[in-house]
Amino acid sequence: MGLPTPLYDLKDFPDVYEPSEDSHLFLDALEADQESILARSPKLACEIGSGSGILITGLAQLLKNSCAYFSTDINFSACRATAKTALINNSYVESVAMDLLGMFRSPFDVILFNPPYVVTESDEIMGRGLDRAYAGGCGGREIIDKFLATLPSMLSENGVCYLLLLKENNVEDIKEKIRGLGLKGRMVLERKIPGEHLFVFKYFR
Repeated sequence: MGLPTPLYDLKDFPDVYEPSEDSHLFLDALEADQESILARSPKLACEIGSGSGILITGLAQLLKNSCAYFSTDINFSACRATAKTALINNSYVESVAMDLLGMFRSPFDVILFNPPYVVTESDEIMGRGLDRAYAGGCGGREIIDKFLATLPSMLSENGVCYLLLLKENNVEDIKEKIRGLGLKGRMVLERKIPGEHLFVFKYFR
């Protein structure tokens, strides 16, 4: 069973990140790992920094009505875009304007995060509009590290997290950090595109 790219329409959302090579790699990773996802029988899923919403909608197309879907984004327009993308594809996603998973208390069975991973100056993280969709600060790691610190408490016992990383994010250091958090991990897919070497990792207990 293939995982098609969800339909989307961002013409009313010029300040929302347009799906690109990283987004399509992430969808390909979900497709490659779909048997493992289905075997976990997830009931609660969330995408962080959903942007256009194609990732959480793609997951919804895979799992159908067996799961409740949420997304978060600090960009109100992205929340609206995600809800619209889900609707276009006959799915429903509860989209919440917030940073990471800060307001949630219940752990998730599936977490998706295509983070701001580009190496930038730290002050660019607090930029406006599309800048905040890609600016990762020092080593491209500032948002990623903030997220990883919360992951053990937000991942259910049988949960899995899919995270996209750039080679410059120091993948080996992140592996050590994951082990230090008491989690396991493995690479699902990697892809080299002009100027970037990207990976999608999965983390679980």
